[in-house]
Amino acid sequence: MIINSSSLMLQIPRMARSFFLKGILIFIGWKLLYLLWLMPKGILDTPLTHLVGSATVATLNLSGGGHFTGVQGVETQQLDGGKETGSVVDVYYNGQNTLRIANACNGLELMVLYAAFLFCYPGRPARRWGFLAAGIGLILLMNILRCALLVWIFLRYRAYLDFSHHFAFTLLIYGVIFLLWWRYTRRAAV
Repeated sequence: MIINSSSLMLQIPRMARSFFLKGILIFIGWKLLYLLWLMPKGILDTPLTHLVGSATVATLNLSGGGHFTGVQGVETQQLDGGKETGSVVDVYYNGQNTLRIANACNGLELMVLYAAFLFCYPGRPARRWGFLAAGIGLILLMNILRCALLVWIFLRYRAYLDFSHHFAFTLLIYGVIFLLWWRYTRRAAV
């Protein structure tokens, strides 16, 4: 049996084709914009990393458990094809470095992923923009709390730090993003 690719495409519902086409275009456009212009100049990463670091320090100091400070800096990492330089914030507790928040930890990629889904899925613009603002705000807040809790785990339960960082918090944040998407799709076209 010979399958014609054009007849196969016609079997995929129009809404699904539109969703995936928009997703591919947004992904390619974002990666080109980010890798060629935004990342090298630190346009989004630097202020976001500093915001997450400062808010993490403020959150920890509100807990009253000691004296936390944040030190902003620049880190150069050796990657496969060369070097990458980016902003970092080191969180200190009474002079001890407890956490390094780098650009990869600032939540930007999660925010873009969340927003891309909203723009790929049909819905009223007012609803989309409302979900966009609320979702990005929630992702930012969760990332700040995640960083603060990682410091707390580092200071009290260090054996659980890697599990918390790589699995528990990742699952929690992706779960919340999935729930936001689910909530958005429930009545997006209404």
